[in-house]
Amino acid sequence: MSERLEGKGAAKRGNRFYLSIVLFVLAGILLIGAVAGYILRGSASTRANLDKMRDSAVLHAATEGLVENIAQTARAEKLKELRADKNFRKRGLDEVNSICDEAMSAARIEAEKLYSNPAVEDEAALESAIEGFEAVLATSGKLESAERAVYSDIYLELVEGISDWTAVAAEGADDDAVISALAETSPALKDEANAHLRPGFVKLARDMAAAQQARQDAELQEQLTTMMTGGIADWSEYAGLQGDALWEKLTAELPELAENERFKDALLEKAAEYVAAAESGEPLPEAQASEEGVEPVSETQVDYAYFAPSAELAKEQQDNEEAFQALDAQLVTIIPDLGSLTGKLQDTLRADIEKVIWPGSLDFTARYEAYMAQKADRVLSGGAANTLKLASKAEALLLGGIALLLLALVMLFWETLTARFGVPRTIITLFFIYLCLLAELYNISVRMMLGNVLERMTMYGVLVLAMMPGIQCGIGLNMGMTIGCISGLMGIVLSLQFNMTGFLAMLFACLSGALISLPLGWAYSKLLNRMKGNEMTISTYVGFSFVSLMCIGWMMLPFNNPKIIWLLSGHGLRVTHSLLGSFAHLLDNFLAFKVLGIKVPTGGLLFLGVCCGIMWLFSRSRTGIAMTAAGSNPRFAEASGINVNRMRTVGTVLSTMIAALGIVIYSQAFGYAQLYTAPRQLGFIASSAILIGGATVSKAKVSHVLIGVFLFEGVLVFGQQIANSVLSGGGLSEVMRIMISNGIILYALTQSGGGRRE
Repeated sequence: MSERLEGKGAAKRGNRFYLSIVLFVLAGILLIGAVAGYILRGSASTRANLDKMRDSAVLHAATEGLVENIAQTARAEKLKELRADKNFRKRGLDEVNSICDEAMSAARIEAEKLYSNPAVEDEAALESAIEGFEAVLATSGKLESAERAVYSDIYLELVEGISDWTAVAAEGADDDAVISALAETSPALKDEANAHLRPGFVKLARDMAAAQQARQDAELQEQLTTMMTGGIADWSEYAGLQGDALWEKLTAELPELAENERFKDALLEKAAEYVAAAESGEPLPEAQASEEGVEPVSETQVDYAYFAPSAELAKEQQDNEEAFQALDAQLVTIIPDLGSLTGKLQDTLRADIEKVIWPGSLDFTARYEAYMAQKADRVLSGGAANTLKLASKAEALLLGGIALLLLALVMLFWETLTARFGVPRTIITLFFIYLCLLAELYNISVRMMLGNVLERMTMYGVLVLAMMPGIQCGIGLNMGMTIGCISGLMGIVLSLQFNMTGFLAMLFACLSGALISLPLGWAYSKLLNRMKGNEMTISTYVGFSFVSLMCIGWMMLPFNNPKIIWLLSGHGLRVTHSLLGSFAHLLDNFLAFKVLGIKVPTGGLLFLGVCCGIMWLFSRSRTGIAMTAAGSNPRFAEASGINVNRMRTVGTVLSTMIAALGIVIYSQAFGYAQLYTAPRQLGFIASSAILIGGATVSKAKVSHVLIGVFLFEGVLVFGQQIANSVLSGGGLSEVMRIMISNGIILYALTQSGGGRRE
């Protein structure tokens, strides 16, 4: 039997060896093609042919708008002709559209024949004009990208760091005072190099302050309306009263209304509705809730409406205008009918030409694809067209060759890799590398995505770490960690109730959440000790049940801060709570810096590192070693004098408390705290991440946490971005996001190996 198994193993190794050889050969072919493509890019003939394509693409882009104008004009004239016919009303709409479309199509075909191959008498002059426009577009494009990047950084710092815009842009404050207040949040505004951005940010501050004041007024008005409906029992007593008389009686009954006389007209209108309802015997009109508890987007979107160019960029843009006018003069010389274009058509013509000449960079592939979009390859012979096509595919061939080379190496050293890292980690790591290669292929910034992955590591890292004590103590994957998450959310709500801000608010939320989770974790551990052998099932049930129970609890807890309760009912906590101005992004922005274009959230990574370090030290302490022994081999631990139930309790309580800390860190990175059913799936995410990192249901280390959360978030972030690029129309649907996330979880669970306890 053993000989047969060894024979099958040898056969599999042989098959993998031959497959790896084939992959090495294919990788070599692709890499040779990539090298050839890069060499061709440097040849003079290739550059000349690419310039020829550029000139043809510019002419095609110029004539395309003219052709479309002629086609639309023909359609309009045909419709006018049909309307002049006395039988027009007898025709159906479909018939009219069909006739007009046929006329438009015929006109387009004739116009394309007329303008498809315009005669260029002075090619040198045209090429010179195109090159001049290309040069100024490249200069201004790079400069504008750099200035927009600076603007984006400042914008995010301000929007994510300022909670009270009415204090920053107080009524009557001059521009200098507003700038000084803004500079306290974003010191970059003090830099004279950014002086051109200040007027825009002053306007942003005033607009944000006005919007905030409007929201506050709306909320206060809702509260006053609620006060009227709840504070006045019999509205029929107000019958016949109007204007000042009605207001006088209302303020006598509810003195708070007199303090908010600016809402007098709106409140009197509501009061009139209530009086009319009371007189007719109908119930009072119900107010509509203004909140729906929709999950917010975690990333702030930059609004460039407040961006202003520097003097240098404005000069470059003026040069752009002059260079375009020179090019436009050449185009009109070649195609005189372009001179008749005015207004919107002229703007469209310029936009189309700019897309051709400056497709975001002067990279070979970007230029080639922009020219191909205008069918510019028709000016090349077959050999030249194939040469440029090969040169344009150099990056794709290189990335494909690297991908096959990596796969060949994995196949060749499969047994060594899986023995050292395990099957899930090996495959997920290879998949992550492939996603990075695909991101390069689709021109997605890998550096920006890696920065996003690091931010999400700080967001989920401590939550994943909460799985480690549960696995070590023997309860397996602690799906009931949501008990700790809800405790942490309670700590956050308490900090919001007391209007706490900054590091003090975050520290208070962490400590209070940990204290609340302590007795809950203890009671939860006692239940698990009574249900040995079914811990994962019980923990999942308990976690989901506790979330459902707290859906009632969040509505009944006696919080009264108007910023966190439902305004209309006057009690019960809202679903979503913004942490802007409290401690949102506090750790992520603390000592943050960029290296090689990758944003490093130093504070969040340091906090995660400290937590992992403490957990590593605890695992090597006497209690930690005893807990691990109790989890890996309970019978041996009991024989050694270890109280297994006590160690399981320690691990469960520790896991619950870490989860309480984790949800606080998660919320500060997210920018919002979400109650009710929001924490329900966090246990599955944490479980999949630690399993991908190499853990099993009976063994876990700190390295499994760090590797797992990086791979899980890396695959999710890159997968979503690539799917957005691949799917037509963009915008990854929620269904696709769930498929990516849950697919990783399912794979990790099926490949984790379990880990049986003796």
